[in-house]
Amino acid sequence: MGALAISAIALATLYVIAAFTAPIMLRSAPVLPVAIWTLWFDRSRPFQGGPAAVRQSARVALLLLVMAFAIAILGLGLNWLYDPNRVI
Repeated sequence: MGALAISAIALATLYVIAAFTAPIMLRSAPVLPVAIWTLWFDRSRPFQGGPAAVRQSARVALLLLVMAFAIAILGLGLNWLYDPNRVI
């Protein structure tokens, strides 16, 4: 458990450093696996009761909305915190 905690802290440290130096799209990349897991593989999947075409299109649309939100918060938000004059 201790090695896992140390690895998680090291990974979080690298992510925070990269968040201020990486381009906006790369900052939101860690959100993608969690969003895919939640929309496609979680037991309480949203849109499970509808037809297959509606299910897939709703999941893709929701995935795009989640990624847009992640880009807005992690990309533009951290950009504004780092340098307020660069945004807008």
